[in-house]
Amino acid sequence: MISYALLLGFCVFRPVVLQLRYKDKEDVVRMDQCPFKEVILPAHVTNLQRHNWKVMLVTWKYGGITMYSFNGESGEHKNNGIHFGLQNLKNEDIQSGDVSLHFLERPPNGEYICETTELSTEGSKTVEMAYKEENPLISAWPAIITILVLLNVVNICEVIFFWKYFPSKKRSIIGACCCAIIGIFLILAGLSLFQTGNSWNPLEKAGLVVAVCPPLLIFLISDILFGFGCKIEDTRFRIGCLCCCGLQVLFFLIATVGAIMCMQDCPPSITSQIVLIVGILFYTIAEIGHICCCSYYCWLKHKEGCSNQMVNATPNSNNAVECEPLSTKS
Repeated sequence: MISYALLLGFCVFRPVVLQLRYKDKEDVVRMDQCPFKEVILPAHVTNLQRHNWKVMLVTWKYGGITMYSFNGESGEHKNNGIHFGLQNLKNEDIQSGDVSLHFLERPPNGEYICETTELSTEGSKTVEMAYKEENPLISAWPAIITILVLLNVVNICEVIFFWKYFPSKKRSIIGACCCAIIGIFLILAGLSLFQTGNSWNPLEKAGLVVAVCPPLLIFLISDILFGFGCKIEDTRFRIGCLCCCGLQVLFFLIATVGAIMCMQDCPPSITSQIVLIVGILFYTIAEIGHICCCSYYCWLKHKEGCSNQMVNATPNSNNAVECEPLSTKS
């Protein structure tokens, strides 16, 4: 009888071991490739008894290694994630139960374990950090690279044409060569800045702008020099070249707007990528049209000059008549 009474007393008056509870036992934080947004790993304890940070211990672990710890007895914060922009917890947040981690930079993927202790009561929670693996411009960047390479080829052909048909226009040749070299250098510099990883950071934004906007403007200047070098007198060809230059200005503005939209959106939306690609693509088409128009006009003038040389040649001459390049005065 006594044993039954002791057993009943033990069951009724035995100490109850409490466990700290969190709002959600397990969370998955999914973030896009935008490191400028503060990353928060949530952890909120709901059943604190004392609400006193001096009797609490907080530990965050990643991959079995302690990334952050707080000891309320000594008031010491140990932060091993400073290079990820990890912020120390505030004492008032800890005593209210908010032990969430705050990162100002992109933390690594994986599972983070939060362990919280209040006196002898403890609890733990797992938070998974997950990122989208694809690059924000992964769908558009190959097309942009292809179009920019085509643009370079077109401008190199323009310089060669200048050199062949206008050897006396040294200023125009030097200007076209400088434009082509600077444009290629800027495109390569932009590509090198863009190949920094999957994050849409300021360096990659700068790479996109450097690879697109200045080269298009420089190539437009090169086309203007090309048009002045040809000195087109035929009204139809002149109107055609002016229309092509006008379209280049229009699509240059469209490409610039697309680049600005890509910089503002994180990650860049499909709309902004389409605007950027359309601007660059049709700019390239307009430039090809401009160069073809000028080249065809110069070829006709060159052919006409050859015919005049053949007509003016003496009938008794046995030497073949060679056409000289067009040499307008500088």
